[in-house]
Amino acid sequence: MYRRPFTLFFCLIFVFLMVGSNGCGSDKKSVEPNVKKEWQGVITLWDFPRWRDKNGDRFGWIEKKISEFEKKHPGVFIHLRQLKWEYGLIELKAAAAAGTPPDMAPVAADFDFISAGYLEQVDEYIKPEDIPKYDEKAIEAVSYQGRIYGFPWFITTHSLFLNLEAFSARGAKNPGNETWTYDEFVAALQKLTYDKNRNGKMDYYGFNLFLSPGNFTVWPFLTMDGANIFDENGNFVLNSPEGVSALAKMVDLAAKYKVVPEEDYGTLEENLVWGDFAEKRKIAVYPAGPWAIKVLEDRERAGKGFKFDIAQYPAGQKQPRAFAIVSAYGIFKQEDGAKKELCAEFLSYITSEKEQQALEQYGVFPAIKAVRQKMIEDPFMKKMEKILDDARVLPKVNNLYKKDEILTAQIRMALLAQKTPAQALEDAAREIEKISKNGMTTFMWNK
Repeated sequence: MYRRPFTLFFCLIFVFLMVGSNGCGSDKKSVEPNVKKEWQGVITLWDFPRWRDKNGDRFGWIEKKISEFEKKHPGVFIHLRQLKWEYGLIELKAAAAAGTPPDMAPVAADFDFISAGYLEQVDEYIKPEDIPKYDEKAIEAVSYQGRIYGFPWFITTHSLFLNLEAFSARGAKNPGNETWTYDEFVAALQKLTYDKNRNGKMDYYGFNLFLSPGNFTVWPFLTMDGANIFDENGNFVLNSPEGVSALAKMVDLAAKYKVVPEEDYGTLEENLVWGDFAEKRKIAVYPAGPWAIKVLEDRERAGKGFKFDIAQYPAGQKQPRAFAIVSAYGIFKQEDGAKKELCAEFLSYITSEKEQQALEQYGVFPAIKAVRQKMIEDPFMKKMEKILDDARVLPKVNNLYKKDEILTAQIRMALLAQKTPAQALEDAAREIEKISKNGMTTFMWNK
């Protein structure tokens, strides 16, 4: 009988310890929940200058977004490398080829980066129900073999800008909202080209353009007779009779009709030819993107500008379509899934509906259609939007910019009468075929 109290005592101690042990376990779970630790470290972003902020800083917007993101994610730092438009894309391609790219860059609409396997697929970060929210051309530009490789940000295109005051003063016909033919275009340019001081030399010309690789403002002119620049297989086909005919029409503006400054035709730097149009008013028609709308409106409000309008490219045998140029951010190949998640979160953030509203300051169209509809009230932007709606996406061709560099050089020689249009396009075809065959168009991911 005397052993029973001790037995009872040890049973109570055992129960207490078990209950206590379980209780402590519960408390531990509540104090240290099973939360996945967020990746910490440095993410690299290479980006181009954008619109000026209130301090005049063209990287101010992206630096502000980086700061906001870093505050939300302690231990994560985004290092921004500021690129220049002149050769930033070359730096990115060189870095990718060397296996040393940044983590993020606005290259997801560049077919070279996608087709070479440099970029991560990001389908998982864009919900299927959200895809219809984007402009179809924006999604098309970042897609390849049924997968999405980037976060669409904005889309832009080109049209012709007209100095309406010059048109009115010289009795030239403004096509307004209608299309116009090449002959009507030439007729207007002839009236706009004149010798003001009667010294035997023209003081004002109807037209000039900025001709540069990657600019693409000349491409709609080259398709006005129904030619394609590349076929669906990526082959250069502008050296067709239709392509030669269209280039001959461009050449005739100098050689036959004398409505362009012959020595400067397609040779001037952008700031010079833009200055001849917007500031000196020496030319009356100039092809440009929607960015020019805000600049011209600001100049007019400041008493330095003139009334203007925008018009479609003239039709030859066919009505040419403008080309849509898409900007989208992408993620270069990552070895750490957690880091990739953060990159995707950052890019989703800066390309969100809210952030795309800021594009109004940039003179481009948001990639999200609802944002565009709310944002665009300017009648000229609405007019440009109609041109964009009919535009086609740049062809998905490897080394497009290098091939356009070859084409641009040949076009310039034709405009300056150094080659016939047929010779220029045949030489362009030959040079483009060389780089297509010698492997320069292929660069594989070697990380």
